[in-house]
Amino acid sequence: MNSIRSLFVPPLFLLLIATTVTTQAGEQTIKVTMPWDGEGTVYMIGTGKALFMGAFEGIMYVEKEEGELDAAFANCPATQHIDVETGSSSADGYCNIAVSGEDAVFAKWSCEGKIGTCKGNFELTGGTGRFEGVSGSSQLVVRSVLNALVSGLGDGEVVRTATGIAVLPRLTYQMTPAQQ
Repeated sequence: MNSIRSLFVPPLFLLLIATTVTTQAGEQTIKVTMPWDGEGTVYMIGTGKALFMGAFEGIMYVEKEEGELDAAFANCPATQHIDVETGSSSADGYCNIAVSGEDAVFAKWSCEGKIGTCKGNFELTGGTGRFEGVSGSSQLVVRSVLNALVSGLGDGEVVRTATGIAVLPRLTYQMTPAQQ
C-alpha cells in the first residue's frame, strides 16, 4: 500500500512552479521537489493485480536557477495499477496546484516502473488568474522508501501512507504573452 502511494506524488509539483512564474518573459526552467502524503482505496481486479484510486497531496518546493526557493500546495487525484507478481506498476493523474484563491496551475502526469520507483512525464495544462495559459513539461521521478507490496490487503481496503518524494528535475515552462 505504501508503494502505491509513491507513484502518485509527481503532480503536486505544479503548485510550486506557479509561484515562480509571475512576470518573467520567455521560457524558464526550475527544479521541483515534493514530499507527499496519499490516501485512497485498493481494489483487487485480478489474480495478483490491484487498482489504487485516491489522491496525493503535499508541498512543492521550487528552486529557480538563481537559487531562490518558493513553495505551493498541490492536490493530485490519481489511479495506479499494480502487478504484485511482477512488481510492476503504472500510474496517472492530474494536479491542482494552489498558489492563492485566484491563482492555480493545472497539470497531468503519468509514470511506470517497479513498485517504489516510477518514472514518466509531467505536463502543465493551464491555470487560472496570473497563470492562465501557462504551459510546460518535465520528466517525473517518484520514489518511496516503502517496499511493501499490496499483498495482504483486502478488496476495498482504505490505504494511508506518509512517505515519498517526487522530483521534476527540469521543469521548463512559459507564460502566454498577455501574462508577461
